[in-house]
Amino acid sequence: MDDIEISDGQVSGVVLASGERIATNHLVLAVGHSARDTFEMIHKRGIFIEAKPFSIGFRIEHPQSLIDSARYGKNAGNRCSCGGLQAGASRRQRPVGIQLLHVPGRHGGRRDFRTGTRGHQRMSQYSRNERNANAGIVVGITPEQDYPGDPLAGMEFQRRWESRAFELGGGTYQAPGQLVGDFLAGKPSTEFGSVQPSYTPGVHLCDLSTALPEYAITAIREALPAFAKQIKGFDLADAVLTGVETRTSSPIRIKRNKDDYQSINTKGLYPTGEGAGYAGGILSAAVDGIEVAEAVALSMAGPRNT
Repeated sequence: MDDIEISDGQVSGVVLASGERIATNHLVLAVGHSARDTFEMIHKRGIFIEAKPFSIGFRIEHPQSLIDSARYGKNAGNRCSCGGLQAGASRRQRPVGIQLLHVPGRHGGRRDFRTGTRGHQRMSQYSRNERNANAGIVVGITPEQDYPGDPLAGMEFQRRWESRAFELGGGTYQAPGQLVGDFLAGKPSTEFGSVQPSYTPGVHLCDLSTALPEYAITAIREALPAFAKQIKGFDLADAVLTGVETRTSSPIRIKRNKDDYQSINTKGLYPTGEGAGYAGGILSAAVDGIEVAEAVALSMAGPRNT
């Protein structure tokens, strides 16, 4: 889909990349959280969107055995009739959902610190039977505080730090990385230790102190020892940080009515899921999709709808 046709505030059709036009007055818009071309198109068409909070940070990899030990203690590695204990996940990782830990942030306020399985460019390993435990450590940011401006300012904010990551990675599509010990000490990393990163096409060691805004770097440096109080070894010197994590959720919200789930200024448009700003993972997106499907079905019950 390349375009949405709107007539008198009502969806009237869509235009495909092939040039084909499909007439419709009901359109479910369920794009992903990185559909930047679509975000730009709907903004240009006058469909109401607003900037929303999201998170930025790094991936972090530890030896899986360290996380197993932190999770299960003396029972780590034990087998049982059901097939054995599942390999541990940092901060009780789940394929969906992100765990929160609050620590002091800038301006005397508080920042959200999160670890989870969601990965920038889908770099997370879903399986927990790998040699590394792969998690994310990210900082919550807001439009008011961090990227004021038009509704697409958050998207431009993401692009800025992704471009910086490309530079720090050597311009070869390797990701920039740094050992946790060096990150905390404020010095560049030059060689890997006991943890070999899993990211392909590879990790280029450097100094990550300029990979994110200064307040985010400071906050993550404060958070690592805080996590270590809950997960022994989380601040392991040889653990590897990989940048950057910017796609934790959509930077925009396509605002909709609470009662009928339609766009607040474009009748017949039903924004749903992560890209629309109404979900934060696979499960919540599925639930939102079900609710929108029910709303569409109700709206089509009348004789005048097609």
